[in-house]
Amino acid sequence: MNEEDEKLTEPSEESLREIPEQDLSRAIRPNRYANLRGAFQHAVFVDRDIWEHFGGEARILEVLRLLVDIAKKRSA
Repeated sequence: MNEEDEKLTEPSEESLREIPEQDLSRAIRPNRYANLRGAFQHAVFVDRDIWEHFGGEARILEVLRLLVDIAKKRSA
């Protein structure tokens, strides 16, 4: 990087003095909706036809757990 490039990318000391300092310590607020989330950790989206075939969340989870058990038994 040569001196000319630095002049284009780095702000001058004069321009830095013109910019007031900002206190951003209070800018980040906690997510006020986080407690509404409940206990779930991950979200999975399934196509409508899969949802309708299995009839809902409980059945889909049951089938997925069965698949995990089968995969564990086959790899053991």
